[in-house]
Amino acid sequence: MIYLNNAATSYPKPLSVVDATIGALRAMPASALRSSLADDQLLPTLRERLGELFHIADTHRIYLASGATDALNRVIGGLDAPAIVATDNHNSVLRPICNRRGTSGYQLTSLTPDLESLREMLDNDKPKPGTLLVVNHCSNVTGHIHDLSPICELAHEHGLLVLADVSQSAGCIPIDVDGWGIDLLAFTGHKALMGPQGTGGYYVHEGIDLRPTIFGGTGRDSSIITYEDGNWEYEVGTPNLPGLAGLSAGVEVVLQQGVRHIFEQERAQANWLIDALRATAGVKVYSTGGEAQGPVVSFNIEGLLPSDVGYILQNSYGITVRTGLHCAPLIHQELGTAPQGTVRASLSCHTTDAHLQALVDAVGEIRRSL
Repeated sequence: MIYLNNAATSYPKPLSVVDATIGALRAMPASALRSSLADDQLLPTLRERLGELFHIADTHRIYLASGATDALNRVIGGLDAPAIVATDNHNSVLRPICNRRGTSGYQLTSLTPDLESLREMLDNDKPKPGTLLVVNHCSNVTGHIHDLSPICELAHEHGLLVLADVSQSAGCIPIDVDGWGIDLLAFTGHKALMGPQGTGGYYVHEGIDLRPTIFGGTGRDSSIITYEDGNWEYEVGTPNLPGLAGLSAGVEVVLQQGVRHIFEQERAQANWLIDALRATAGVKVYSTGGEAQGPVVSFNIEGLLPSDVGYILQNSYGITVRTGLHCAPLIHQELGTAPQGTVRASLSCHTTDAHLQALVDAVGEIRRSL
């Protein structure tokens, strides 16, 4: 089988991730801060590794959650602020924002606004200070990478907070939270970080008043029932220690390989795939390629629904891809691919040139068969 659906969940997982997860399951059950049996180094080590990967000095401000969806809901729901959101965002951003109550609303921007267009919009609309600008670092449909550093600088000139969704970039594209000035960050563990499903988290810059949306036991001071003076606690309930042990091992693998090395390899492969698909008659490619290309490529074959292409690739060629709207419906309206969506091939550090050649050969053969 050729697996090209890593934008959904990476596969295969490194052996060290499997061993760490199983090892935590075999160990005596214990929760951090709740038992003398707890591994006091597991979560601090994970935070240190995440801080090294994302370039976050204040690692104690990295909070763990069940994934990016959980993290984004906590961040968006915990800020009583209007939001500006680009239409290439995932439903994990769009739905929490568009279904909030008690805030002053939201505004949609274009698919991939250049810096000058964004500047013009902010100058004309004059959003309120404290407005949340949500940016998808790497599109899960086209693979386009937003340059976050100048976006953050421009946003801060207008008093905005920047929330970066790095679900598709964490582990495969360099991220510099402190250097770029990112205020809030949400990530998932089961994609390029190579961790198990049900892991992830978020970062909150010091000074941002984020009200928790979930309350419960923390194992720290059980006498507190009502919090005062914003002395919030963000990690509540029993943590997913087996999953987080696997995530820590996955982040270690990424650090050992080097995220820059992974990025350059996958970018070169993605650009090769884009060029090869463009050269195939009857194939429409929606990823633009170039320096700002991540490991996600979307295309369609003329005369076939994306779902049919995915079925044929899986059952006739043993190639796993993803088809449909990819939980990002608004971008397809701008691409002209709604309501059927696209065929999406997404790479990982395990993807080989032979895997991509097999996909191109299969797509060409399917097209010729029409």
